[in-house]
This record gives sequence, structure tokens and C-alpha cells, in this order.
Amino acid sequence: MTQAMQQSSRTAPSTSTIEFVDSPAFEASNDAELLASLPAVEQRRVGSKPPSGTPPYLAALYQYPLLTREQEHHLFRKMNYLKYRAADIQGRLTGEKCHTAQLDQMQAFLSDSLSVRNRIIECNLRLVVSIAKKLVDRVNRLDDLISEGNRPLIRAVEIFDFERGTRFSTYATWAIRNHLYRVTLRNRRLAQRLQFSADAVEFNADELTALPSDDADRKDLQRFVIKAIQQLEPRDRNILKMRFGLSDSQRPLLFREIAAHLDVSTERARQLLSRAVMRLQQLLETSVQTGA
Repeated sequence: MTQAMQQSSRTAPSTSTIEFVDSPAFEASNDAELLASLPAVEQRRVGSKPPSGTPPYLAALYQYPLLTREQEHHLFRKMNYLKYRAADIQGRLTGEKCHTAQLDQMQAFLSDSLSVRNRIIECNLRLVVSIAKKLVDRVNRLDDLISEGNRPLIRAVEIFDFERGTRFSTYATWAIRNHLYRVTLRNRRLAQRLQFSADAVEFNADELTALPSDDADRKDLQRFVIKAIQQLEPRDRNILKMRFGLSDSQRPLLFREIAAHLDVSTERARQLLSRAVMRLQQLLETSVQTGA
């Protein structure tokens, strides 16, 4: 192989299958039509003014205009066509070697599709906020619910079938609401198990067991929770303390506040809490089953 040929090819990367929502228009139309910019009249649409009292970090969302039906269809079609073109190149890559130009073109299509996807997400973030606001309580904070709601929003953008004629907001509302209902219910149930008294912050078994109560079931539950908590790793116990505010003097902390305490990212704080909750639930189930 000559030096020129060596420079024009490289080892094919190990990539997963590129997923996209197919459309008859992808074969019937051309690049110029499917990759065109939005009509000028649509580009002039501007964001709206946020309601009075909206926090600054949420007010920023209102700079993104809501999508019209035509604009929405155009962006979803464009995003999926870009992935369609990338998948076509991926399907034609054979052997261990492939031309650099092919890989560069595939990556360019994927990068452009990501940009379109992000625009769709930005224009629909207010939908997450509107749903999350209705589910806020002492255990479920707005910041956390918005963060949780963004995940089903992103997934909905990736799998939405734009050819069916349904507005994206109708489809996404169902996905976001169902996910947040499950999250809030889980958080409330766990909080009920943990919220016994200020003494629970120190996880002192003797003090907590001595709390006055005529409810035998409550005493049993206290005993199970105490034992389960004591078996957790120190970091897991600390995260549960911060997240659920187990004393009158400590309010439940937001994920970003927990992340600051632990010097980790917000997403990492969420992962650590999920792990702590899962371990606590497993220990509780074991304690209840064995009666220990």
C-alpha cells in the first residue's frame, strides 16, 4: 500500500448501530430539500417573556421560541434524515479499513443531527418545567424534578415518529409525566421510612428505639430502618441525610448542593443517591423478610 493510500484510510471504529425514525421522504427527496434551513418567517419567531417571579435559571428557557407544527416537523425530519445518511455510510463500511473521507462524512452528519436535536430539546424544556411544578413538595424539589424530567424528554426526541401527525408536546407530556410520577412516588415512600425524628440524623439506635410510640408496627419499622442504615457505607448514610433532611435543623438539599458537598458532578450525586436508596431498600427487604 502506498503512503498516499495509507493516509486516506484508517481502521473502522467500533460503533453501535445508528438509530433513526425512517420516512418515505428520505428516498423521494433530495439533500437540498431535506437539509434546508427553516423558512425565514419561522426564523423570526422569538421567545416569550417569562412570568413574573421566575428564577433566573428558568427565565433563560424563555429565550427559545415554541415550535410551530411546521417548524417541528421540519426539524424532526431533518434530524432523522441526517442520521439516516450517517447510517447509510455506516452500512457501507466494510472490512477493517475504511476511507477517512467516509468516516469524516458520517461524523459530520451525526454532529449536525445532534445540533438539530439540541435545538428541539431547548424549545421544549418549558414543557418539563410546567409538569415538574405541579409535583413539587418537601421531598421533591423543582430543580431535581426538572433534571429528572429532562431525561425522558431527550429520549422522546430521539424516538418520536414525526410522520404520524401528532404534536411532539402531546407525546412528550405523557412520557415526562409518567416518569416524574414514578420518581416522586418513590421519593415520598422512602422519605416516609426515614422521617422519624431529629435523633435519626445521628442514626443512634438506642435513642431512636426509645422514642415513645404506641404503634407496634412503627416500632418494628424503626428497628428495621435503624439496622439497615447502620449497615450502609458512611458515604451512603451521609447522602441520605443530606437528601432527605433528617432533622428539623437540616432541610433536604438539592442534587447540586449535595454535589458541592461531595465535590462531584450533579449527575454523579444523583447516581450515588440512587445507589444508596437501592442498597437501603435491599437491606430493609432482607430485615423484614427475616424479622431480624
